[in-house]
Amino acid sequence: MPVIVELRLRAERMTRTPYVPTTVQLHGVACALFEGAFSEEHESQAKPFSIWPLTPVADGWLLRAAWLAAGFPQQVLASCGQLRVGPIFCSVTDLALHPESFTDLASGPPGDGVRLDFRSPVYFAQNGGRVITPDPRLIVGSWRRHWNTHADPSLRIPDEDWRTLTQSFRLTEFELSTERRDTGYGRTRHGFTGTAALRLDKQAPAETRAQFTALARYATFTGTGAQSTHGFGATTATLNPARPSLRTEDRDPITDAYNMST
Repeated sequence: MPVIVELRLRAERMTRTPYVPTTVQLHGVACALFEGAFSEEHESQAKPFSIWPLTPVADGWLLRAAWLAAGFPQQVLASCGQLRVGPIFCSVTDLALHPESFTDLASGPPGDGVRLDFRSPVYFAQNGGRVITPDPRLIVGSWRRHWNTHADPSLRIPDEDWRTLTQSFRLTEFELSTERRDTGYGRTRHGFTGTAALRLDKQAPAETRAQFTALARYATFTGTGAQSTHGFGATTATLNPARPSLRTEDRDPITDAYNMST
């Protein structure tokens, strides 16, 4: 079951200047939070979690991370009274869990589109290169990869449905800027942050609409693009409610006649 985890952290010692952890240190926090002592899980390439950059708050930091798969590791969180962020030990002063089952994500009311807020740089790894343009197929495709990895087999989106899906949505607006962030490995990566909107075609089939909506809801958990386990691609998604269709008996024949003639 996907779960958003929010922790309030208080540093046991204060630094003279605001401390900004590297992406490797953020990744270490996520591993400590979700993997604990299970070292064999650390070797997996498709890690079932994501993490946002830390947000400063009045008494410390807000840490937001997400578990993306079934089998939420509650025993790890239950013993997590303290986390280490780089060289700084922090007490966990508050914990909030926001679970959502794959079934609920897939069966919620469909929408016509989604507004996306990219809170940390987004980039895509493609064919050995790096892409930093807001290609809608790469955006939604990154959600689908995580969905198909972690969702129940009956809910996965096969290639034939994906082809239909990619023909049914488009990028309608965006307000983005380029930012760079350290990778923690002696180099930086560029990516885009800001807002964007994706919209479904009016003719999109009901099944396609439901699949798109499920992936958009899942984006808040999984993030967008590459290195979401290191603080890249933090995403919030706000669905646009589906426009109601008029029943035949509710239609205005004068308006219909006008529309047909124009």
